[in-house]
Parts: sequence; C-alpha cells; structure tokens
Amino acid sequence: MKRLPLALLSIGHLTVDITGGALPALLPFLQAEFSLSYLQLALVIAVSNVTSSIVQPAFGFVSDKRASRWLLPLGVVLAVTGFATIGIAPAYVLLLAAVACSGVGSAIYHPEASKCAAHVVGDRRATGMSVFSAGGNTGFALGPLMLLAMLALGGLRGTWLIVLPGSIVALALIATLPAIARAQSAHELRIAADERPAQPSAMTLLVAIVTARSIVYSGILTFVPLYAVNVLHRGPHGNGILLSMILGAGAVGTIVAGPIADRVGKRSTILASLACVPLMLVLYLLAPGPLSVAAIVLAGAFLVGSFTPTLLLGQEFMPDRLALASALMIGFTSGLGGIGVALLGRVADIAGLSFVLWALVGVAAIAVALSLGLRSEDTAAESVPVDLRATAR
Repeated sequence: MKRLPLALLSIGHLTVDITGGALPALLPFLQAEFSLSYLQLALVIAVSNVTSSIVQPAFGFVSDKRASRWLLPLGVVLAVTGFATIGIAPAYVLLLAAVACSGVGSAIYHPEASKCAAHVVGDRRATGMSVFSAGGNTGFALGPLMLLAMLALGGLRGTWLIVLPGSIVALALIATLPAIARAQSAHELRIAADERPAQPSAMTLLVAIVTARSIVYSGILTFVPLYAVNVLHRGPHGNGILLSMILGAGAVGTIVAGPIADRVGKRSTILASLACVPLMLVLYLLAPGPLSVAAIVLAGAFLVGSFTPTLLLGQEFMPDRLALASALMIGFTSGLGGIGVALLGRVADIAGLSFVLWALVGVAAIAVALSLGLRSEDTAAESVPVDLRATAR
C-alpha cells in the first residue's frame, strides 16, 4: 500500500466533499441574501446534484480512455473555486453558475480519484479503499462546521476562505502524480495477467442495489429531521447534532467495514451491512427516546459501511473501466437516489412522514433481497493469486 498517495487522495476527497456537505447549510443564508423562494432554493440543490452526480459517468468514461491524473488537482480547484464564488456572486444566475462549477469539480474528482486509489491500495484493497472513502464521508460531516467557521470569519463572503486549504491540497496532489503513475503501470500489468472479463449483468444488479441504498440514505438525511420536528415534536435545534452523528457514524462504518471485507469478502460484508438497516429503521420508528436515536445513527453506519465493498465490487465487474465503474457507484446512483427522494417527498405530502419512513424500510429490504443475487462467483477477484496481486504494489 502506498500510504502517502492514498492519504493525499483521501484528503482531496475530504476537501471536495466539504463543499457538498456545506451547501445545504448555506441555503438559509442565500435565502436571506437574495430573497429566494423555496423553488429557487430547490433549484440550487438540483443544479448541484446534476453537475456533481448525474454527469459523473461522462468524466469516468474520459478518464478510462487515457491517462487523466491531472483531473485530480483540477477537480479540487474547480470544487473549491465554485464554492468560494457562491458567497460573492452578485446575482442569482451567477450563484447557480458557481454552484455548477463546484459540482463539476466534484464530478471530475471522484471517478479519477477512485481509480487512482484502486491503483495504490495494494493487497488489502478494502482496507485501503475504506481510507479513501472515509475522507469523503468525513468531508460531508465537516461541511456544515467549516461553513460556520467561514461565516464567522467573513460573513457570507467568507466562503472564499476555502480556496486557501483547497490550493494547498491541489498542489500536494500535483506532487504525488508521479507515484500514482507508477502504481497505475503496475496495476495495468496485473490486469493483463489476470484477464478477467467484464460482468455487465452483475454490474447492473449492483447499480440497482446501490441506488436503493442511496434512496434510503438520502431519505434518512432528508426526512428524519422533519419527522423529529413534525411528528415527534422535538425542537429543531437538535437536528444538526443528529445529522452530524449520522454522518459521523457513516465515516466510522466505512473504516470498520474495510478490514472486515478483506477478511470475509465483499459480498458477505455488503449483505450483512444492508441486512441490519431495515431492523434499525424499524427500531427507530418503534423504540422510545435514546434507543431510537441510537438506532438511526447505527442505520447510517451500516448503510455507509457497505460503500467501500460495493465500490470495489463495481471496479471488479468492470476491470478495464475503473473510473466509469467508480462514477456509476458514487455519482450516478447518488443522483438516482436523489430523484427517488424527490418522489418520496411528494408521497410525504399525500400520505405523511410516517408512511415515507416505513417506505424506506421497504426500500432497504429490497436492497437486501437484491444483494442475495450477488453470486459468490461474482467476487472471483477476491481469489486472485497473491503473486498476481502483488504486481500492483
């Protein structure tokens, strides 16, 4: 495992995803600054989701066609520059353009970084990739806190402060590109020796599983705070702490699940993690007080704990298209999950928040049922001889 390049890729992941985690927390300040309607605020999030998630496969396709390691610093620069510009945008249209710029930076970074991380992790692939994944999860959790710090230092225009750490991270990534290039060459030799075919049917099934997981996770982050206020009649101030706990638990779940996947296999880890989610959601809905909070936090940990194994499995199903596979696992499915949550929002208007949360239990159960279809031979890459894997080191 090449620890320094992996650490820098994870820090870049953290930096990019801070912008994604901070944007929702920025909405009330943008509303006050521009007198925005709820439709205009929703459009801000829609532009971010489309540019950062739905278009990721396009950049993954480009990354797989030719060596594109320069996309790493470019993605960081665009993500932080776009976010920095949000606070100084003089008009709503320019605000949307800044959001789009930041989203494109995220879409550029994720596929290339995931591919490069796969090149540098060595034999303990799930453990190494969990470090990379945890960077993004931690970034999302830190986003609202970083935003508060920037606002405290410079008001809404203080968003420009993110350029300072972003520039340092981009320069560090530039410095590590030669090491990543050497790791990529070794990886290509391993692939040539392995000659595993792509598995499009298995990849289609995996996309369906991850989409269902994305619907559940996005649904928790969207509807649980609303449920706490409007159904459980709790104060709104506790929602920030609750969301931070869920996001933080996701980061911990990523770190814990990586070594487990290396020991027991990716399919088993995915199935076990997802199987716990419906139980935790039911416990949240039925249990009182602190037990319900613990259940929803654990649901976040189990959901995100399956992130690294699904990412690695996707790359194994498309061994010659690592960036595209990563884009499908990270961005495309997140975009589909966002669409699913939007539809559930309409269901909530009609049937209520309790019905929607029980619907999430059903979607989580569907994810478990689909995971049973991941055949043991679908994880054949786990049995690749050690001497072949070692060529990637």
